[in-house]
Amino acid sequence: MADQLRPGDPAYIGRYRTLSRLGEGGMGSVFLAEAPGGRLVAVKVIRPEYAHEEEFRARFRSEVSRAREVPPFCTAEVLDADPDHATPYLVVEYVDGPSLNEVVAENGPLGGGSLHGVAVGVAAALAAIHGAGVIHRDLKPRNVLFALGTPKVIDFGIARPLEPTSYHTRPEVVVGTLAYMAPERLDPESDRLLTPAVDVFAWGGVVAYAGNGRTPFGGDTPAVTAARILTQPPRVGDLPPYLAELVTASLEKDPANRPTAPELLDRLLVSGASSAPPLPAPLRQEAEAAARQNRRPRRRRLLIATAAVTALAAVAGAGFRLTAGPEPAPPPEPAAAAAPTGPSIFDSLRRDAFFGKTSDENGSCSFRNGLRIRTAKYMVCAPYTGTVFPPSQSVSVNATLTGARSCATVWFRATKEQENYDYLADAYKVALCPGEVRLSSTIDGRETVIATEKRNTTIGAAHRIEVVANEREATVAVDGSPVLGGPLTETSLVSGRVMFGAAGTRADVTFTDAQLRSGDNLGAPAVPGFVTGDARFTAGAYLTYDIGRVAIVEPTDYLPGAEYCRRYAVAASSPKCAQKYVPAPSSTQVTLPIAENRTYFDYRKNPVKCLDAKTRAGTCEVSFDQFVTTTGEPSPRPLLVTVRGGEVVSFARLDVS
Repeated sequence: MADQLRPGDPAYIGRYRTLSRLGEGGMGSVFLAEAPGGRLVAVKVIRPEYAHEEEFRARFRSEVSRAREVPPFCTAEVLDADPDHATPYLVVEYVDGPSLNEVVAENGPLGGGSLHGVAVGVAAALAAIHGAGVIHRDLKPRNVLFALGTPKVIDFGIARPLEPTSYHTRPEVVVGTLAYMAPERLDPESDRLLTPAVDVFAWGGVVAYAGNGRTPFGGDTPAVTAARILTQPPRVGDLPPYLAELVTASLEKDPANRPTAPELLDRLLVSGASSAPPLPAPLRQEAEAAARQNRRPRRRRLLIATAAVTALAAVAGAGFRLTAGPEPAPPPEPAAAAAPTGPSIFDSLRRDAFFGKTSDENGSCSFRNGLRIRTAKYMVCAPYTGTVFPPSQSVSVNATLTGARSCATVWFRATKEQENYDYLADAYKVALCPGEVRLSSTIDGRETVIATEKRNTTIGAAHRIEVVANEREATVAVDGSPVLGGPLTETSLVSGRVMFGAAGTRADVTFTDAQLRSGDNLGAPAVPGFVTGDARFTAGAYLTYDIGRVAIVEPTDYLPGAEYCRRYAVAASSPKCAQKYVPAPSSTQVTLPIAENRTYFDYRKNPVKCLDAKTRAGTCEVSFDQFVTTTGEPSPRPLLVTVRGGEVVSFARLDVS
């Protein structure tokens, strides 16, 4: 809840006009403020008396550096920062909603879908935070806010880098809230060398509080609470069985025995999904995106940038053995930088799949020999998945301009749009116009040109636009020839979506053959060979659109739990090791046309007769309506996919229960 400004509070912090106070902590104050474009933001400012102390200045600088790298999955998005200001400040998304503490205090413990949503949302936030090398260290119900029903974790003001040599907290200072502190937090020596496991412990406490209205170790005095944390089992109360199991595991005394945040998220989305209430679509999208970002096997990635990726062996040689013959030798360990982290998407843009048809007063996005965008001024087409790519990313796409006033625009690191209009999103943009190529940024509706270069562009011919970005700069090539480059200095544009658009007077642009990758290597991962060839592989299917004859699949191995833990060096104590099957997705999603003569196979009407014991895939032909009928199975749907000449000729449902 916001409070009025006090005498002496600043009217402006940098370029942000302060409106009221949101809170105050050990390091400073948080203000509700207005950005120049009118957007409401939360601005955290170090206390003036601390701003000139080297320890606090260094701590804040460290916080800003890491917070910029946290993707906005169920977290308050970092928008801006100025560590060098007289009173350094950090600007984050303003979450207009009550805290979990307030919700439980006013309405009592949560249950059903509300409780499940908190468990998933906070786990997704921790996966994003830990993936950026940050430990939150003060996760508690007051730091979980609800925005339109979606939980968001806030307050990274006491976060610090994972490296034990980079701490900036005095040994005698304990940062956090006692009821949610892991046992190792209560040791002054070990508190200096913390791991993300402390946040997992706090997650268990937060979920237990949300479902029971009390903390799992709470006592009448701080001393009693601390003693219970150190010596007593947790009180999980009446949590649903699947949550009680996870909460108990997260509250293990030994941090090595706790699941990681990505493991929590995977279990909540997959193994717990059959007994858990459904999630709202926006929350599921954010949680699944966070899960994909954190599927980083320690030994090797499933898809590595080698010629083998384009072959069936890349996806058919694990979990379910799809062909006879001896098991191939495992591939060699890749070099440390061989595989990018994060999602990759390959979309021909010739059918309504990742990018859909849409129209408004600005123009339209439709499909005619590609993704065709027409507008009288400007128009943007965004993928429905809202996939967020990390700072290092590459975009490669064909663009055909129709008319001398048409410009094709490629948007990257696009943040949340304003008023549900994608063209109002903050982003970096590359524009290919008939006589010019331009790199620019747009913040709060104001465009800043970073670099521009004259270049003749043939009207009516397809030109390949290639954009490669790392954390500091972007380069642009057209038809394989470098054109321009420039620095990426906007602190609010760290990661985000990729979108395609058109600009100009009566502009008409067609895009085809999009390749969107995490990492700054245009060729890694390679385009899977089944895009044009033949293959049979296990996959998770996000879309099987029979009428539109298009599918979105992600090659995925479904491994026995013990094999999964062995292959990816997961500790034997992990709950994953005891699961019957564990999905190991490739993080590469591909659109595929569905053949005119396609077949759907299922096993559910007669598992004894219709289930292949070797592949665990259905063998009895069914109608599409029967095939897509769901029974609480995981999403994406586990399937055995058969491709001929780049078209899907059959889908067979997999039994991975």
